[in-house]
Amino acid sequence: MQLVIRGHHLSITPAIEESIRLKFSQMVKHLDQVNSIQVKLSKDHQIDKRSHKGSANHIAEAIIRLPGVEFFAQASADDMYTSITKLVEKIKKQLVKHRGIQGLHSVLPMQI
Repeated sequence: MQLVIRGHHLSITPAIEESIRLKFSQMVKHLDQVNSIQVKLSKDHQIDKRSHKGSANHIAEAIIRLPGVEFFAQASADDMYTSITKLVEKIKKQLVKHRGIQGLHSVLPMQI
C-alpha cells in the first residue's frame, strides 16, 4: 500500500505524519486490495471577519483507491488533528458501506 501525505500552505510535522499513518493503517488492515492512499492537508489563511477560533480552517482530504473504485472524503475543523479524525471516520463509513454492498452482491443471485 502506498501512502502519500502532502501539505498545502503548511508543513507536515513528524507527529502529524505518524498520526495519519497509524490511523490509516489501522483502518485498512482488513482490506488487502488497497492500491494507494493520498492525504492532503491544508490551511485556509484567508483573513476576514470569520477567520477566528472555531472557523474550521484546517482541512484534510483523502483519496483511497481500490481496484475499480475510488473513495474521497474531506473534513475541516479548528485544528488539524480533529480534522484528520473526522476524515478517517468519513472514510470508514464509506468502506463499511462498500464492503456491505460487495457482500450483498456475492449473496444475491444475478439478474439477467
